[in-house]
Amino acid sequence: MLSLLRTPLYDWHCNHSARMTECDGWEMPKQYASILYEYETLQNRVGITDISHKGRFVFEGPGAGLFLNSLLSRNITNIKSGQLHYALLTNKQGNILDDLLIGLFHRADSGLPYYYLVVNAVNREKDIVYFKQLLTPQIATSPKNEVYFSDETNEHGMIVIQGPCSLELLKPLFQTDISTLPYYSGVETTLSLGGRWAFVFRTGYAGKNGFEIILESFFIEQFVTDLFQQGQIFGIAPVGFAAMDIVRQESSIPFYGYELDESVTPFEAKLSHVLHLEDHDFPGSDILCDLRSKTPEKIRVGLEISSEYSAVKGNELFFEQKKIGWITSGTFSPILQKNIAMGYVLHEFSQPGQVLNVKIRDKINNALVVPIPFLNKHEQ
Repeated sequence: MLSLLRTPLYDWHCNHSARMTECDGWEMPKQYASILYEYETLQNRVGITDISHKGRFVFEGPGAGLFLNSLLSRNITNIKSGQLHYALLTNKQGNILDDLLIGLFHRADSGLPYYYLVVNAVNREKDIVYFKQLLTPQIATSPKNEVYFSDETNEHGMIVIQGPCSLELLKPLFQTDISTLPYYSGVETTLSLGGRWAFVFRTGYAGKNGFEIILESFFIEQFVTDLFQQGQIFGIAPVGFAAMDIVRQESSIPFYGYELDESVTPFEAKLSHVLHLEDHDFPGSDILCDLRSKTPEKIRVGLEISSEYSAVKGNELFFEQKKIGWITSGTFSPILQKNIAMGYVLHEFSQPGQVLNVKIRDKINNALVVPIPFLNKHEQ
């Protein structure tokens, strides 16, 4: 059995009594105290979560923008410096290879542009192979259109600071006023003390308002240790993936390996808003152009489950004993006080109000199709 990878914060997690578990090939904290306490921390105070396992790539050179634009589901030719976009990588059949974050930034010393990508940990190695296969020597070294690719995952660590007190805690720590960062934007900056390099993003990771911070690997544990001390007055607490996943599901955000994989199209996943099909060619775009006028065979839906237990990935959905879909994620929502789930069903059974059945622990339960997201913005 291959040994699991560890982030630069592994020792910090262990020192804070984290319950570690395997996550996409990495040893990551599932929880520290109780999952409900960590969830409540995100709702009312400020939580810190390690996402250093996510892949972080840099593309630069005069041809980088055109190269990436030929691969991504959305047109990035007009992206502005500091902007972040959510986009998809699709295969030639129009199915989803990965979902990712891409931003355009400029080097502080030279002013030259570069593109920063954050990809799913489970797909990092696959994405590296994919990009390198397409980045042939002829393309990479094309005169005046060179493209340089690097994987910076191990050089940096990445954390999420979320909750209503996140801005008040973080604002004094950077030389840039991060309170002015618009939603889905980022800035390359330095720390107020020590002047070390930092990236700050504001994307609402997992559906919760907050910030993502990228720092050099050798320094991030010291930063987190100091931040944890300063955050005591705000009730800061470490938050594991279990609590984060509840927040994600309440916000109905699809997760690769659960709602998203290579068998799913963006239309089925309800991600058509990140498809730019007009005058924009990328792998599978011709097929997706044909599909947009057709009804998807299956589609992602939200469900309320009338069971004392949460549904889990793989639970089958039925209508009158006919299998018509399956669960991809399920959890108990503390805000809604209900068991909720996401899954795929045949399109004819996808309308809100449709009552289905789901088998959980050998017991048949009702599953009511409801609109997603489960929570409105004012409820989050």
